[in-house]
Amino acid sequence: MASVSNEEINEIRASADIVSIIGSYIPLTQKGKNYVGVCPFHDDHSPSMSVSPDKQIYKCFACGASGNVFTFVSEYENVSFIEAVRIVASKCGKELSVSTYNNNISPILKEEYEIMDLTQKFFLNNLRTKFGIEALDYLKNRGLNEDIIKEFGIGLSLDSNEALYQLLTKKNYDTKLLLDMGLINSNNGKIYDMFSRRITFPLWDKNGNIVGFSARVYRNEKNISKYMNSKESRLFKKGETLYNYHKAKDVAKREKKIIVVEGFMDAIRISSIGIKNVIALQGTAMTMDQIQLLKKLRVKVILCLDNDNAGLIATVNNGDELVKNEVETEVIRLSGAKDPDEYILANGGESFKENVEHPLTYFEFKMNYLKQNKDLNKVEDLSDYVNDVLKSLTEIEDPILRELTLNKLSKEYNLSLSVLKTKLEQFAPIKIKKEKIENKKEKEHKDAFMIGSEKILYFMMNGEEYIREYQKKLGLFNDSLYREIANEIVYFYETNKKITVADFITYVNDKDHIKEKVREIVSDSANDEVTIAAMDEYIDALSRMLIKNEIKRLKSLMKSELDEAKKLEIALQIKELKKEDV
Repeated sequence: MASVSNEEINEIRASADIVSIIGSYIPLTQKGKNYVGVCPFHDDHSPSMSVSPDKQIYKCFACGASGNVFTFVSEYENVSFIEAVRIVASKCGKELSVSTYNNNISPILKEEYEIMDLTQKFFLNNLRTKFGIEALDYLKNRGLNEDIIKEFGIGLSLDSNEALYQLLTKKNYDTKLLLDMGLINSNNGKIYDMFSRRITFPLWDKNGNIVGFSARVYRNEKNISKYMNSKESRLFKKGETLYNYHKAKDVAKREKKIIVVEGFMDAIRISSIGIKNVIALQGTAMTMDQIQLLKKLRVKVILCLDNDNAGLIATVNNGDELVKNEVETEVIRLSGAKDPDEYILANGGESFKENVEHPLTYFEFKMNYLKQNKDLNKVEDLSDYVNDVLKSLTEIEDPILRELTLNKLSKEYNLSLSVLKTKLEQFAPIKIKKEKIENKKEKEHKDAFMIGSEKILYFMMNGEEYIREYQKKLGLFNDSLYREIANEIVYFYETNKKITVADFITYVNDKDHIKEKVREIVSDSANDEVTIAAMDEYIDALSRMLIKNEIKRLKSLMKSELDEAKKLEIALQIKELKKEDV
């Protein structure tokens, strides 16, 4: 953030209409002078978020999320604050004076991103030449129209073994670097293009930067692998990427769900029928990095892996890990086809959409899976099945789902409910976690002194007159945290000659020791009417509390004082303080 001035950030914030920016992510409806919408930061089912165009801030009345346009974009997009500034600037038709994309990237990585972009342009152009006619026909015969070809950046690596290599070396890119990136290869000292004679599909990181390629043959060539993928490099880490994530994430947040498939062709096929909230693992096993990317979306995950035994096992393993990481998970198991691509080609898009509308909950799927290869008429198999279900229940935090499952087992198999509950507790004590709406911790109890102090601080963020009133009538806070926030407010105003709540939120973003308290203060007071009269009431009340506290302290001191002269001196101090407290 040091490379972008506060003045420039404030200018971008001032040019950004928070209603328009937030409205590009979630639907907003005007209600009085503010706008309301369903909060994306917790499981909200009614409009709990209020957006103020006057103050340029938002607040959720349920979970307490609050901030300005930058904090919203940062938390919604799961990006850094400075990247959020860049996104907001872009939405406003502005560019930062420096590239946030390059702030923390070494020069060689910047070069590698440039090489990937140039390579992609080369592949795209090849498909539109006379050399690409056969490949283009192949794609269209597979049901991929022009819109989908463009949407997924599908291109072509030419028959020539050195076409890409020659292009890149003419641009003075180092051969060793190109080898490390996996764009070319070497055999007996001869250099050749890695993806020759293949249709190319770019692979993106979570931010939409091209980091590699997957390539497929399109002719009937023998003794050649159907698919070839980029090797791992500094840019491309397979376990850290999810195919199409950068495009699917916003749609997923609107739809409140995301579909996870195995192969990128499955994702492309599903997207071609209008379902855009789909991503591909490019394999079967999820890594923890991928799970965290999905968790950050705060949406339901629908697993739709291949209809083979490997896909079935992967559904169980991935589903278990998602549930352990508190991700709501559902499952689609397609019948009569190997994968979603094949299923849609055979049965049509509407049939697939019907499956999407009626998935199994993960636990329903898991219970069915646990019955496999068991004869439930046999005592031993039934015992194994019930125990397996109970073990799975230890990962479930929904008390209603646990209770319903136990009741179902009890009725279906004539088992004592109390025995099932006892057995469940033996496997693992269930820790019931609180809803996110409670921030998973009890809210701090605030006394009148804390409330008054925070109201005064909020008023000070609203303009010079409130800062002057604080300086004239209060001067400072006894509490060190409040005192520091007040000092920062005064400093911000003196430096910028103006202050707004939205701009002050930006200012404290890199001050970790106070930024959360500032946002909490804003959240608690966002709808307060800000007037000098109201502030004076808080100052007067706070002053009286300070006097009472000081009188209490002096009385305690006087009780322990043995020197009569000093007792008299303390008594006089108390008398003077009581005069003030009138």
